[in-house]
Amino acid sequence: MYGWGGRVIYVDLTREKVVVQPLSETEAKMYLGGRGLNSYRLFKMVKPGIDPLSPENVLCLANGALAGTALSMTSRTEISSLSPLSGILGDGNAGGEFSAILKHAGYDQIVITGRASKPKYIWIEDDTVEIRDASDLWGLKVSEMVDTLRDIHGDDIAVAGIGPAGEHLVRFATTMIDKYHSGARGTGAVWGSKNLKAIAVRGTKGVEIADPETFFKLAKEDEEWFKKNEFIKKIYSVIGTHYGLLAWYPGWKYFEKYLGPEELPEGIRPVDLAKYEVGRTQCFSCPVSCKDVYKLPRWNEYGVSSEFESIYALGANNAITDTEAILKMEQMADDYGMDVITLGDTLAMAKFLYEKGIITDTDTGGIPLKWGDAETQIKLIEMIAYREGFGNKLAEGYRNFAKIIGPEALKYSYDVKGLSRGWYHVDFLNGIFTLAHATSTRGADHLRGRSWAYWENDRNMDPELPLKLLEGGLPDYRKDPVGALIVSERACTLTDSIGRCKGSINSWPQAIPLVWKYPLFKGLAKLLTAATGYEFTEEKLVEIADRIYLIEMAFNVRQGIKKKHYAVPFPPEIINTPKVQAEIKRHWEMVDEYLKRRGCDVETAVPKRETLKKLGIEWVADEIENKEFPEWDGPPLWPPDKYPRGR
Repeated sequence: MYGWGGRVIYVDLTREKVVVQPLSETEAKMYLGGRGLNSYRLFKMVKPGIDPLSPENVLCLANGALAGTALSMTSRTEISSLSPLSGILGDGNAGGEFSAILKHAGYDQIVITGRASKPKYIWIEDDTVEIRDASDLWGLKVSEMVDTLRDIHGDDIAVAGIGPAGEHLVRFATTMIDKYHSGARGTGAVWGSKNLKAIAVRGTKGVEIADPETFFKLAKEDEEWFKKNEFIKKIYSVIGTHYGLLAWYPGWKYFEKYLGPEELPEGIRPVDLAKYEVGRTQCFSCPVSCKDVYKLPRWNEYGVSSEFESIYALGANNAITDTEAILKMEQMADDYGMDVITLGDTLAMAKFLYEKGIITDTDTGGIPLKWGDAETQIKLIEMIAYREGFGNKLAEGYRNFAKIIGPEALKYSYDVKGLSRGWYHVDFLNGIFTLAHATSTRGADHLRGRSWAYWENDRNMDPELPLKLLEGGLPDYRKDPVGALIVSERACTLTDSIGRCKGSINSWPQAIPLVWKYPLFKGLAKLLTAATGYEFTEEKLVEIADRIYLIEMAFNVRQGIKKKHYAVPFPPEIINTPKVQAEIKRHWEMVDEYLKRRGCDVETAVPKRETLKKLGIEWVADEIENKEFPEWDGPPLWPPDKYPRGR
């Protein structure tokens, strides 16, 4: 096959058996790869109602239809499973080298089932795929694991795997790629539950392109746009996502307020973070170099990629302004293998509940939870990774942690379907934030369509770009927020399925190649046609995106998601005020309009058979139509003493 690697690896850890099968041409054209291929595979293989930490769960890693090609920023690996954090679809998307090298070895997807009897890792070298003993790797931090595997196999390999948090089934443990790239939603705990430590890969085959001349010309044109763009050269490549501290209003003290640029305290400003920077780095085929390399003099250590999310979640939302300590926490999260957002927000919630007296020293084991206390927070992060003491409760993650504490705590869980991005008024940006959080198929999230619906950063990259987007078919969110979000969800679905980075400063040109010249998806269609030899059009790509999204919605229906779970959170102190009640009414009106346009039943939020039939997946209707599934209430939580704990 042109463009694709053409093969799928199936690994049964229980039987220690590997089977390599050709990638179906039909599947490739219907789902592209990456997120699309993973979501399809999960729907086919994951039975409703299983425990995400049981051997019955399935773990999928896939690169994408354009991963590893000459198209820049095609570095992303999609890691998907039934999430042990949320109990619904859980996929993470990480950069690095793994995606490209897996494609260069000739593979598009790895599907992992069962549970090994003892720690294992998977070794892939072109046509060789082996399950190997990982006893000497178990217990290692991520950086130690990667270095050890490179000592064994060579420096030209890529590694995906887990740290101690994954081994200890921390529910927000991440899949880490090449030390510093994180794929969240709890997939790291799924690796741990399967006794799988790592996958190491070497690929030497490259990618065969159907029409190299056309493809390379288009890819070069796309890359040159980034190299010449002034915003990218002067800001994006200089401070990366630290730009967001000045533009994206980070939460402060558990979302007590959102900080404008003039409100940022000393310690969490871009200028403060720059003092620790010693270099910049990038993922495979990236011309931007958005990631900083920083030094921690206090610990005599280095770290990579102190992104906006880690500064806001571990710093501002916990009222911590010790710059070096925040960077240390981010480095610890990477090395233990934990999602910084859920980690930081869970810690902030715990402090908030402690301040309100909902949890006490009895719950924390005598550890005081105080705003701004960096030293204690560093200690708690380590306790979470190993599920020690109070860390065992915090390791359940955000909503699950609140659920354990009790009903009063749950009132302050600002989540949608188990994931949090804070709380917002519905009238903010004409409802884009709240609607995007409600409709995201993996729980409240900013990377499923939100930023693209209102061209959050595009106007800074190119003042004329928003007009081009609107003329190209993106509805204006100021007049049609529902339409704008649906189109933006399509964009993000396609991005995740071709293996392209959406941009650490989220933007249309980064997510959708050549959108600045051929809006909205015409440029991408040209690239896919040239790469694969199959005829892709903008209309076909819209159909593919909708097919993937509706399969994800159907997957969640089988996990018990009802229409009621499209609600958005508010603090209990204001939820019954006339203003908020009016906002809630408007939110549900927008949800109804969204479901109608998506081709779902407005009363149940279940995709209609006629919609699925038009998308070529009527068989999905057979699995969800007129069937009752137990109502979602998060994943099943284990007794505290059942988890692996300690060193």
